[in-house]
Amino acid sequence: MANFRLCLFTLPLITLTFILQPFHVMSDEAMIINVCSKTPNPSLCETCLHSDPKSATADVKGLATISITCGTRDADKLYTDTDNLYTNTKDPALHNLLDNCWWRFLGARDNIDSAERMLSDKGSDAAKLAITRDAMPMITYCSDLFKKSPTVAVPKNITDEMNVVSTDCQIILGILSNF
Repeated sequence: MANFRLCLFTLPLITLTFILQPFHVMSDEAMIINVCSKTPNPSLCETCLHSDPKSATADVKGLATISITCGTRDADKLYTDTDNLYTNTKDPALHNLLDNCWWRFLGARDNIDSAERMLSDKGSDAAKLAITRDAMPMITYCSDLFKKSPTVAVPKNITDEMNVVSTDCQIILGILSNF
């Protein structure tokens, strides 16, 4: 008799769990869409967040952490590609220009990465500072330097990657503004 009562209680509970499960997933997707809608590039934001399976169950802090990981990854690619070009170019003007930027891109990468620790240890305001005060000025400096040197042919992949990292920083700040 007790087993029958347990079945009567358990069966509806299991059924309800399976019925409500899609709504829970939709709620998480809705949060991603909502958070990304507050960024300058919602499509890139969603692509970044969906690149990590943990985004399906992450809270806003978790989504911010994922966006920082994406920014760090893109900044690392920018640094690596710039450093390789700096090391291998035969164009002295390009070499001199990149001499001012390769280490800044490394610093930007490290500062974006540090935003994750700041978020965890000190909160969103400290993470925002790591981006606005420490990472973005390094990218902006090089962007301005490239614009001031139109006769130097900076490869498109470097300028494109620089723009992606700049957008990543803005996305991180947009997500951090949800706290």
